[in-house]
Amino acid sequence: MAERPTKTRGCFAFVTTPRREVVLQLRDEKADIAWPGHWSLPGGGSEADETPLKTVLRELLEETGIVPETIEEVPVTAHEKGKTPPHLFAVVWHGSENELVLGEGQALRLFPLDALPEPMPPHVRHYIEQLAVRLPPPCA
Repeated sequence: MAERPTKTRGCFAFVTTPRREVVLQLRDEKADIAWPGHWSLPGGGSEADETPLKTVLRELLEETGIVPETIEEVPVTAHEKGKTPPHLFAVVWHGSENELVLGEGQALRLFPLDALPEPMPPHVRHYIEQLAVRLPPPCA
């Protein structure tokens, strides 16, 4: 009997600026990926023997060019009852939109946390809104 691959929890980076903006990626329009053409947090699945932290650091570099000075895993509640939430890592980034390096997807943008774009997967919006309330007020 063949072994089934173990499904791993996703790993996402919640990258914000002191101005209360969040880095979002517009996913490719490919039928074989989840949520094509939707705005989402940078991140993805683990490769063999990769920890969640290594996964999110790799994905963040590959997708945005960001190498965080500090990164912290933050707990979140699941979007749906009975589901396991992803690994979410918070990063405060002091860069600007023109410093983002598009490595995957159609676009990378900074959006104000109070003006999130559409379309966005409901679970991603849930996690962003959950984490946004924990942030300090914006800095000029």
